[in-house]
Amino acid sequence: MDRKGQGALEYLLLIGGAIVVAVIVVTLLLNVGSSGQTQTSDTAIKALCQQKAVTNNPSAPSCSGTVAYAGTTKTCAGTYPNCTYS
Repeated sequence: MDRKGQGALEYLLLIGGAIVVAVIVVTLLLNVGSSGQTQTSDTAIKALCQQKAVTNNPSAPSCSGTVAYAGTTKTCAGTYPNCTYS
């Protein structure tokens, strides 16, 4: 009789462990997706600032002005190629 109870408990522990592993994997995948989007936005805005600097004054590029990206407007600063934005 004790053997049946032990088998059922082991089965429940295995299922619980599988659920915990699945929750951890899903959480990690969701976090990787959102951090990649932020990094992509940062890179795109920096590239737009650099492009605007070279387009406005090719002989002495200065990263000044504003750029629009994904519905937001960012102000560029710094000197080419080390453009920053805020």
